[in-house]
Amino acid sequence: MKTFFIDLKSQFSSITIFEIVLTLVVSVALGVAFWGWTFIYELAKPFLKLAGLSYLSAGFWIFASVFLSRIVQKPGIALIASVTAAFIESLLTRWGIMSVFWGLVQGLGAEIIFISFGYKKWDFKIMLMASALSAFFSYGLDFFLYDYKSLSLQVNIVQLTSFIVSSLIFSGWLSIHLSDRLTRLGLLDQFLIAKIKSI
Repeated sequence: MKTFFIDLKSQFSSITIFEIVLTLVVSVALGVAFWGWTFIYELAKPFLKLAGLSYLSAGFWIFASVFLSRIVQKPGIALIASVTAAFIESLLTRWGIMSVFWGLVQGLGAEIIFISFGYKKWDFKIMLMASALSAFFSYGLDFFLYDYKSLSLQVNIVQLTSFIVSSLIFSGWLSIHLSDRLTRLGLLDQFLIAKIKSI
């Protein structure tokens, strides 16, 4: 256990200014993209809600924490990315400052998975797990915020399941696909995702 914490401290101290700046810049851009996604969400919601699947288009809002974590592969990136993107979104959408709280719990969900593996595993399975736990945490906040306890267990299960499925696609799979593509193009050569794959 002592070795684990020493290694974790070493990883924290290895985060560079360049990695922080990239995380912030991309997160700001994703915050604007999240604002754009609200229009898609609002258009789809009336149709999906009929089947209790309104969360089926919500998974993209988890993308920032998983995508940037896979690129930088350092502690805290998921939280920084998620909160930053959510803050930008809060300035542009009707949800306001509540977006930051969603960003916080989503980022924490991803960080828990990454720290569980010592920030050393970034494969497809880990990305899916991070996306799923982020969705679970986010739905937990919604459960109390929107008084979902008044809904039936079946409705809650359908909504939570649809959120997790959406996050697996729009966060987990998309993060893997996009980061691998950018790596093959040589655009991420300064980051661990490219350096580890070249070993």
